[in-house]
Amino acid sequence: MLSIHSIILASIFIPIISCQTIYELLDSFRFLNEGTISSSDIYEYQYEFSAYTEPENVTREKFAWVEESVRPYLYQTDPTEPLQCNSYPLLSGTDLPGADFLSIIPSSADASHCVTLCCTYMSCVAWSYASLAPADFNGCKKQQPCCYLKAYIPASSHNPNIISAIMNRTYPYNHPPTGLRSAVPLGGITTGSIELRGDGTFHEWTVENQSPAAAAKFGVVDDALLAIRLKNLETNENHTRLIRTHPNHYFKGIDTIKYHGSYPVSKLELIDSTLIANMDLYAYSTLKVGDLNRSMTPAIIFSLNIENPNDYSISVDFMFNVPLSVQIDQTRLSKNVIQQITSNTYAECLSFCDRNNLCVSWNWFITDNQNTCLLYSDIGNNVYLNGHVSGVRGQWTYNQTGPLVLNRPGKMAANGQYLLWPFLSSDQTMTATIDNDINNLLSNFSTNGGWFQQTEIQGSAAANGAVSISTKLQPGEKKTVSILFAWYFPHHYWLDLPLDNYYSLLFNNVTDVGQSIGIDKTDSQLKIIVKDILTLHNIYFNSSLPDYLVDSLINSVSHMRSAMYFSNGDWRQWEAYDCNDVDSVHNDHQRHIPYILYFPETEKIKMYTWAKYQQADGMIQETFSVGCMGDTAPYDQHGGRNMGDVTTIFILETLELYRWTNDFTFLKDMYPHVVAGIQWQLSVSTQLGLPEHLECTYDIPNMSQYPTTTFNSFMHLAALRACMELSYIMNDTVTYGKCSKSFIIAIKQINQLLWYNDSIDTGYFLAYTGGQGEKAIFTDALYGQVLAFTYGLGPLYNISIMKKHLESEVRLADTPYGLRMLTGREPLTNPQDNAIWMGASQDWSVLNLWFDMDFNSALIQSEKGLNNVRLTLNDQWNIHGLYAADGYGIGGKPWITSHYGFHMVLWHLPFAIAGQYTDLSRGILLFSPKLRSPFTLPALIPNTLGSISATPLLNGQSSYTFSLTVGSLSLNILAINNVKYPGSINLTAGQSVQWIG
Repeated sequence: MLSIHSIILASIFIPIISCQTIYELLDSFRFLNEGTISSSDIYEYQYEFSAYTEPENVTREKFAWVEESVRPYLYQTDPTEPLQCNSYPLLSGTDLPGADFLSIIPSSADASHCVTLCCTYMSCVAWSYASLAPADFNGCKKQQPCCYLKAYIPASSHNPNIISAIMNRTYPYNHPPTGLRSAVPLGGITTGSIELRGDGTFHEWTVENQSPAAAAKFGVVDDALLAIRLKNLETNENHTRLIRTHPNHYFKGIDTIKYHGSYPVSKLELIDSTLIANMDLYAYSTLKVGDLNRSMTPAIIFSLNIENPNDYSISVDFMFNVPLSVQIDQTRLSKNVIQQITSNTYAECLSFCDRNNLCVSWNWFITDNQNTCLLYSDIGNNVYLNGHVSGVRGQWTYNQTGPLVLNRPGKMAANGQYLLWPFLSSDQTMTATIDNDINNLLSNFSTNGGWFQQTEIQGSAAANGAVSISTKLQPGEKKTVSILFAWYFPHHYWLDLPLDNYYSLLFNNVTDVGQSIGIDKTDSQLKIIVKDILTLHNIYFNSSLPDYLVDSLINSVSHMRSAMYFSNGDWRQWEAYDCNDVDSVHNDHQRHIPYILYFPETEKIKMYTWAKYQQADGMIQETFSVGCMGDTAPYDQHGGRNMGDVTTIFILETLELYRWTNDFTFLKDMYPHVVAGIQWQLSVSTQLGLPEHLECTYDIPNMSQYPTTTFNSFMHLAALRACMELSYIMNDTVTYGKCSKSFIIAIKQINQLLWYNDSIDTGYFLAYTGGQGEKAIFTDALYGQVLAFTYGLGPLYNISIMKKHLESEVRLADTPYGLRMLTGREPLTNPQDNAIWMGASQDWSVLNLWFDMDFNSALIQSEKGLNNVRLTLNDQWNIHGLYAADGYGIGGKPWITSHYGFHMVLWHLPFAIAGQYTDLSRGILLFSPKLRSPFTLPALIPNTLGSISATPLLNGQSSYTFSLTVGSLSLNILAINNVKYPGSINLTAGQSVQWIG
């Protein structure tokens, strides 16, 4: 028996948030992570083994932001634990062959130097020393002394020419709290970003168009400072605090800051018993699903929520200082010197440039006790160089009614504008100032709560620019004061190719940026920005998804930090800053689901470009620009490798985009490329009926050396099934026949070549055929089946056999940090195979959900892998592609490639949990949730987000609700648990339907 309820107007959240104050709206943000940082804490970097990662400080231009062999990683030092590091006894005539992560020439031919070197690296557990190295090896040279540093202890062997030792050391280091190793990147989509860390420091600046194709990021900008001044209006006693736990410039900081992050929002709770107000600092940027233009606002908003808990009135002054005219420890790479001057300070150098009409940038440094100022006629790219200070010519302007603006006129990438502008209301006032001396600037703020004597600034140069906003609070009153930090750098460069940012088409200048979010009006636009973010967050927070997954879904969208959108219509994104190729098909597909859901036009742009560069033989090329760990290639110098998960993914994504967006024009445009791609796919499968000697995204183990692999074979099955669907839609019987026949052949070949029973009851798909006859197992081998389920293709193979394989992955390849990539080929101490790639554990959970495993049991591997980063490493805004397993000294820690998207296959989980099937081309939306009623789960469609829910009724039936939060939706069939809504659906945001069955 079915019944229908009429459309319910207005979603559950709209009436709640529509009448709230900005204070209440900000206070309603929710977070599932926190890190408590205290002023007494001690933090320091320790060096440890890695293959390659992104450094904090970048020393090369137009080159990958990469650091090899070792990486500095931040730790909290425990002062109660003594530090011990020595080696005793020395093992003369003993070699420890293998396990080398560094080989270093010591300062003299003395084995004791190896102890000192080994103690330098946290992951060094043993060493061997040769007075005369037998051959060149890593950093050592033949016939010179060499210290070989070991990441694990290998088996020993006799060698009269070698001395070895095992380290005796303690590790008084703990993982620091959340918010210190990484934090939410703040800034508009494709506009560059900045991280406000949990101790109040600002890191990872890319807002001046920095990228591996141009200049280096600013790793940390220490003089970017937020500060508060509180005054008791009865006694006139006042206190000034920097919003830092470890302040600089001799001003007091905050005793404790508690950090929380839910992209695009950071929250810093200020905890200090000496403060006379309760305060929370929020930093956030615009993000609106379905509105890419609005989300490209190049700005960050800092809002301070203040509560006066006292029985007396207080005044509050809130300020932000930014050293925008100087970059400390940065040099400008230019040969166009117009003047070299002796200069006592970098502020003098800045002044010299300001007075010289030909000067557009400058550099100051000390060599041989000589203070040197170089003035340049152009703007070279910046890179990190300790002790150097540089800057770009610019002038500040300000009047009492408008913003403080730094203007940098010109056409280069670092030319543009910055803006500082408080959001004002009738009970708030602002001041602004510029100053070369930050201590003077801070002292005046501490004395007066602002710089009230400064009413106008016109055409002046100075290192620092600051604004303040002031207000008063009565006893018990709550208020919010907010400051906008915006930028406008329209001229992006790729090597020497000018490519203006798309946001330059939306704004004429930085003042336009501020006015677009209502800075010169009331806080009504600010409320809209916060409501848009809350609307998105609530889809996940108000669901039955587990906390770890909600936190990971929301914060994984921060991966958009490295995307670029140019005024010519090109959307591009780095694979990673330390692996500088662009939009490789296989890597993009790991991360693409939130892109296709929030801004689907970005994925279509890439699909058209991949189609444009398709080879004559039908192969889709891997990437738009080829590179990794080296010089950046010219723009759109497309190319790459022959891969098993590139052309296949192009075919699958064509089906995905068509079904999820109902764009038949797109399908017609892509279909000839699909047919050509299928021809290529079949051409590389002629001998075995399966793809032969192809590379895949798991490239480090070099599995293309083997005739075929299970990973590529299941990608092949998925592409053939997608081909059958697409050719059926296009009424192409010839292509349908080819794909159908090839699919049957592939199944038979997988049976014969790749399935292995290792006992009567257990078995698994072999990682590959060939080799030395070993029976290796590869986790994530069934990735193609993950994609097939999400895109509605159903099972590709016998389900019971696939379940056996997943059981064997855990049986043979489990670790405390997730599933080991490859087991059975080489010893576990080889990091090539013994690594945790961040996709396998997620995909294991996705498949087991589709296979109807118990909900909590199915999520074990997903939760384990993500929580290692979220709750142990506390580094979830810098998730790496690969982590180390046990066996070589850095178990569970980052090993390869920073700020990476491999973990974002987690976005297949909400589809598996909801059992969602989407085909908008036929108006069908079906759900088969893996949770029993009652539940609430996200419903995810491009530009169209909402939720489904079920409530059990006393008669054994359930009441089902479909609510739309974002977008509009028309359907012919809507069903949950095979209970159809009795009618067609036409909904807009805020509406819902309910039925019983």
